[in-house]
Amino acid sequence: MNFFAHYHFYHKPNNNWHNTGLLFPDLLRIFTKSRRISEKSTIALYPENLNYINLVDGIQNHFKADDIFHNWDWFKEKNHELALVMRESKLEIKRDWFLAHIFIELAIDHVLVSENESKVNDLYSDLAYCGKKEWEFFFTKNNIDDFEIWFEGFSRFIKHRYIFTYKDTDNVIYALNRIYQSTGIGEFDTTQKEFLLVLLNTFVPEVKLKISELQKLLE
Repeated sequence: MNFFAHYHFYHKPNNNWHNTGLLFPDLLRIFTKSRRISEKSTIALYPENLNYINLVDGIQNHFKADDIFHNWDWFKEKNHELALVMRESKLEIKRDWFLAHIFIELAIDHVLVSENESKVNDLYSDLAYCGKKEWEFFFTKNNIDDFEIWFEGFSRFIKHRYIFTYKDTDNVIYALNRIYQSTGIGEFDTTQKEFLLVLLNTFVPEVKLKISELQKLLE
C-alpha cells in the first residue's frame, strides 16, 4: 500500500511514533535510496523506551498490511488486468506489471485522501511530533547509515505536505511519473500521460467500491 492507506487503515489515535512507523519503511527507501528495512530485518529492542517500542510496532504493522494487501485476490487480478491494458495500448510502456502495481496503490490513496482530508492533517501532525534525537537513536542502534540525508528528506516531506495533492488525478499521474523516473525506468511522454490519466479516471469508481472490502481484510 501507499503512504496514506497505511495510515488510514492502521493509525492509532494519540500514538505519534506508531503512526509514523507505518510510513517509515517507504520513507527510508525513498530518502536514502540504498537503505532498506524489511519484514526480515532484525530490529534492536529497547523495551525501556516507549517511543521506540511504538515506532517498531508501527513498522511491523506496515509489513503486516502490505502482506495482506499484496495477497488480496482483487489486487492480484487488477494488477494483471491493468498491466495487460498498458501492454496492449502499444504505447511502449515499460515494466507494465510494476507500473500497474504502483498505479493501484496510488489510486487507492487518491480515493482515501479525497474522502479523509482531516486525517491527512493528522498524519502530518504525527510525523512532525517525532523529534530528530529520537530518530537518530533509532538509526544508530540499528546501524542504518545516512541519517542526516534521510532526516533532511523526511523534513521536506513534512513541510511540503504533498499527500494532499493526491486529490487531483493529474497529480497522481505526476507522482506515478516521478516514481517511474526515480527507479530509472524512464519518463512518460505526453501520449502515455494522457492514456494513464484516462485509465485512472475510469478505474477510480471501482476502487471506491472496494475500499470497504479492503478495510475488512486489514482488520
